Amino acid sequence: MKKFYKIFLTFLFLIGGTMVFANRRGIENFELKTLDGKEYTLPKGKKVYLKAWASWCPICLSSLEELDSFTKEEDRIEIVTVVFPGKSGEMSKEEFKKWYSSLGYKNIKVLVDEKGELLKKARIRAFPTSIFIDETGEIKGVVPGQLPKEQILKIMGVDSQKKEEVVKKEDNVPVTSKNEGQKIEEIYLAGGCFWGVEAYMERIYGVVDAVSGYANGKTENPRYEDVVYRDTGHAETVKVTYDSNKISLSTLLEYYFRIVDPTSLNKQGNDRGTQYRTGIYYIKAEDEKVVTQALENLQKKYDKKVVIENKPLENFYLAEEYHQDYLKKNPNGYCHIDLNKANDIIVDASKYKKLSDKELREKLSEKEYRITQLNDTERAFDNEYWNFFEPGIYVDITTGEPLFSSKDKYNSMCGWPSFTKPISEDVVTYHTDRSFNMVRTEVRSRVGDAHLGHVFEDGPKDKGGLRYCINSGALNFIPVDEMEKEGYGYLLKLVK
Repeated sequence: MKKFYKIFLTFLFLIGGTMVFANRRGIENFELKTLDGKEYTLPKGKKVYLKAWASWCPICLSSLEELDSFTKEEDRIEIVTVVFPGKSGEMSKEEFKKWYSSLGYKNIKVLVDEKGELLKKARIRAFPTSIFIDETGEIKGVVPGQLPKEQILKIMGVDSQKKEEVVKKEDNVPVTSKNEGQKIEEIYLAGGCFWGVEAYMERIYGVVDAVSGYANGKTENPRYEDVVYRDTGHAETVKVTYDSNKISLSTLLEYYFRIVDPTSLNKQGNDRGTQYRTGIYYIKAEDEKVVTQALENLQKKYDKKVVIENKPLENFYLAEEYHQDYLKKNPNGYCHIDLNKANDIIVDASKYKKLSDKELREKLSEKEYRITQLNDTERAFDNEYWNFFEPGIYVDITTGEPLFSSKDKYNSMCGWPSFTKPISEDVVTYHTDRSFNMVRTEVRSRVGDAHLGHVFEDGPKDKGGLRYCINSGALNFIPVDEMEKEGYGYLLKLVK
C-alpha cells in the first residue's frame, strides 16, 4: 500500500508542483450526500476544507485519528471528507458505511460522491487529496498528498502556530530521567520503513519510547513528500529512548540486527531509495565504540559487506503525526518486518562471568560442584526441583545466567526437572556424550560452561518433542515475585 501511494504521488509531482488548480466550479453543483443519504449543504460564508480519501489507503487511515481531533477543535473553517463508493478501488456505499461505522470516529463528516463527478472535475489522482473551497463555494485549489493541519490552516488563511520538535547536533544533551532508578539514553535507528521499526522497538523490554522521524539529511523540517521525492538525503529513522539499567545498547542493537538485511544498500523489504538505508546514529561519543564493536561482530556472520551506517546524529525531525504509531492505528497495515521477533528473548552474556575453580569451590556445595564441574548426576526423585512447579525461572547456579522458565517445565515422571525448551537457544550449548556406553546429547550452560544434564527426543510432541532432563544441583530458582528485583524483569513475560 505504501508503495502504491508513492507511485501516485510520483506521477503528480512529475506533472508539476503540489498545487493543482481546478476549474472554477462551485461545490454546490456536485451531488454530495452524507452516509445516511441526506443532501449536503455548504455553510454560508465559511471556508471549507474537503479531504478526499479511500478506505484502502494506509496514509488516509493513519491520519483519521488526527483528523477527528482537528475537526472537533477547529471551528473557524468547515472540515468535511469525501469518498467515492465503487470508484478508484473503493468498496460499495453499504459496505463502506458498515465498515466506517465500526471505526468509532464521532467528529469526522463523511460525504459520498457516487457518480464520481468531483473525482473527475478536481482531477483527483491520489489519496489523500485536499480540496480548498472559499466562502462562495468555489473550488480554489487541489493539493495531493497528506497535509499537516498547520499547512491546511495556512493555505486557508487562518492563523496557526506551528511547532516542530527538532534535535540538532549542537543540542545533543542526553535525556535525564524523571523516574527514580531509570537511566535514560537515546539511539537513532534506520532500518527501512519506520512504521515497522517503531512498532518493533516499542515491544522490547527496557525501551521507554520510540518515535518516527527523518535523520541526517541536508534540509530542515522536511515533509514525507520531500524526503521521498526531493532528494533531501534523510533516512526514515526511529528515535529509541531506553532505560540502560534494563537493557544495554549492545543488546538493543542485537534486536535491531534481527529485522534488517545488513548487506542490502538502500533497500529493505519492498522499499527502495536512500531514505530506506540502514543506519545507527548516536549522540554520545562513547556509544560509537559499542556500535563499532557490534557491527564488527555482525560482519563475521556475513561474506558480503555490512552496509549499515555508523555515524553521529546530525539532525532529526519528527515525522508527521499520521506516521506515529501507524501500526497501532492500523494493525493490518504495511510492515516489512516480523514484529514477533521482539518476543524472542536475547540474554546478554556480558552480564555473567565464568568463575575460577577456587571461586566455584567456595560458592558451591560438594554435590553442586561434582554435578556442574565433574559431570556427575544426582539421584532421581531425590533432588530439589523434580516435583516443584512454582512460577519463576531457573538460572545457572554458577553464574546466574537464566536458563529455563517454569512455564516450560512439566512432570515427565523421570525423577529430574524436565523442560520442553530453554529460555533462549543461546544460553545452552550441546555436546556429544559417549559415557556409560551410550550416545547422548549433553547440555551445558553458555557462560559458566557448567554441566546441566541431557536432552532427549521423548518430550511432549505438541511442544516440540524435546525433554531437557536437568540436574536440580545445577540450578537456582528465582520466584516470579523476585525476578524484577534480581534483574530478570525482562523475562517476566515468559513466566506469566
